[in-house]
Amino acid sequence: MRPENEVRLKRIERISKVLRVICKVFLVLPVVGMLPVVGMVAVVAVMAVGRGAAISFYDVVLPVSDLTIGARVFVGALTAVTLAIMFKCVYHLHRLLGDYSRGEIFTRDSAGQIRQWGICCALWGGMGIVWAFVPRLVLAHSANTIHAEGVAMIVTGLIIVAISWFMEMAAEMREENELTV
Repeated sequence: MRPENEVRLKRIERISKVLRVICKVFLVLPVVGMLPVVGMVAVVAVMAVGRGAAISFYDVVLPVSDLTIGARVFVGALTAVTLAIMFKCVYHLHRLLGDYSRGEIFTRDSAGQIRQWGICCALWGGMGIVWAFVPRLVLAHSANTIHAEGVAMIVTGLIIVAISWFMEMAAEMREENELTV
């Protein structure tokens, strides 16, 4: 390997290690964030709540006093699914950066992690669209506004999946070149 490429590889490995630590923090946040959500939904489902309490997620604010117990459980379950998707997205990014920190750039595993990351990003965007319809599902009266920011995330996720296919082809070409040498 040429010396300038070795320097670049070391830089990629170093930056990947730092970003991987940041991902570890973001892996903990959904888990920690999930505990209060589960606790709040459980408490809200059992007890009556004051008029000021609200559940807010993806710019959707749902006044708790307007929700039935079934709607509260539904919103809690939807929140759990959304946080699980976020966790999985960061998890695959963490694994990808782990590959990069070991110098494994054009490998099938890296391409697979990129693909999984893209799928999770698309799912994350899909949940943004689902959340736009939650007020219509759980409230008798709701605003007629729908936020479609999730569409951009779905498109981004699908582009990432396409890039992963290119990465997988590059890994196959690299493996083939290594066999001919």
